Amino acid sequence: MRGRSILLAGAIAILLPEIAACAPAFSSRAAGVALVPRRIAVGPAVVSVFEFDRSGGLAQRADWTADAAQNIDAAIAARVAASGGRTFVAADVAHTDVPYGDFRRWSSGALQEIAGQLDGSRPSAHRAVTEWRFPQSLSTWHAALGADFVVAALFIDAYEVVAPATPAAERYRANQTGIACVVDLSDGRIVWCERARDPFGDLRTPEGARDAVAAAAAEVWPKGDRP
Repeated sequence: MRGRSILLAGAIAILLPEIAACAPAFSSRAAGVALVPRRIAVGPAVVSVFEFDRSGGLAQRADWTADAAQNIDAAIAARVAASGGRTFVAADVAHTDVPYGDFRRWSSGALQEIAGQLDGSRPSAHRAVTEWRFPQSLSTWHAALGADFVVAALFIDAYEVVAPATPAAERYRANQTGIACVVDLSDGRIVWCERARDPFGDLRTPEGARDAVAAAAAEVWPKGDRP
C-alpha cells in the first residue's frame, strides 16, 4: 500500500503524500449536543471510486462510483429505517431558499478537510469541527425536513481492475476515506463527526458498503442494518 490520500477538488482528483505529524488536540464533538435519530435527516452520500492502473495512474470510474453510491445509500437507508429519522433527496428541499447542490458542495469540501484533520494527512489551525459552518441559514430546511440535524457522508476509495500477476508485484492502493458529520440546522455548524478508523471492504459490494457505513455512522444510527 502506498501512503497516499485522495482529495476531490471539483471534478479533479489530487494525490498528496501522506503526512505524519503530531497534530494538536482536535474535537470532533460539540459539547452538550444530543443526537436523537428521529430528528435527523440524511441526503445522498458523496461517493467517489477511482481506478489505479499498473503504472500508478488514477482515474475516476463512473460505473464503480455509481455502484458504490447505490450501496452506501442503501446501507444508510437501512440504518435510518431501523433507528429512526428520514432520508431525503434534492427535490425535498427544492422549494427552500438553499439549493441542495450548494449544501452538497460545501459539505463535500468540509468533510474532506475534517477527515484530513482527523487522520493527520491535512493538519490545519482548526481545533474543532464546530469551526465549519454552512454560510447560509438552514432554517427553511428545518421546516421542510421536520428535522433538527442533517447528516452529510463522504466515502472515497480506489481499486485496481485486476490483481497483480504475481504475489511480489506491487499493488497500488489509496488511503480510504469514510466520514459522516452532523450539521445543526439551527445555526449551520457541524457538531459531530466520525470517520472509519479501520480499512473497510469494497464499496462496490453491499457488504463492504454496510461495513463502511457502520464504521462511520453507527453512533448516529445505532441499530444495525441486518435482521
